[in-house]
Amino acid sequence: MTDPFDIPSSERGGVRVFTTDLDPEGNAAITPKNVHKLLGEDLDLDANRIEVFPSKALDGMGLSAYLHEGYGVPMSDLKGTSAALDALTGLVILVASGAFKGKATTLEPNAGLRYVGVFFEPRPDPPVKMTSPDAAEGQLSPTGEAPPPMSRRGSHWALVLLAVLFAAALVLFLVL
Repeated sequence: MTDPFDIPSSERGGVRVFTTDLDPEGNAAITPKNVHKLLGEDLDLDANRIEVFPSKALDGMGLSAYLHEGYGVPMSDLKGTSAALDALTGLVILVASGAFKGKATTLEPNAGLRYVGVFFEPRPDPPVKMTSPDAAEGQLSPTGEAPPPMSRRGSHWALVLLAVLFAAALVLFLVL
């Protein structure tokens, strides 16, 4: 058995990679629905966030490209590990952070599993405060005050609409 490790409840955007040479047949086959038995006791995992496939299924693509394209892991984070990832044999097990359902979890992988690593999609840049009055149109002003109920542009359209309605009513009145 490998050493247990903890998954915090706040973890998002990661994927853990395991591999195994175990490849049971028939009813004992390793699937996303029963892989929890290999990861520890009493685990409640979302099978929809787990993938199990033979490494040869990625021939021509490679696991590193799959992690980049399928999970959004930056190629810069895979640099130096790409060759090792692409050379993995046996069954590959990918457990996305979402599989833990936002709960703190302790994994105690079976001795037949080999933990390869965890990879994360890039974190989004923090929001930038808008300072330009043009960029903040329709938003709260930098002082926190709400904009006027109707902008000047909106009041012009209202006047044009009123003039068109008045002209239409006048034409109808004169024709009838």
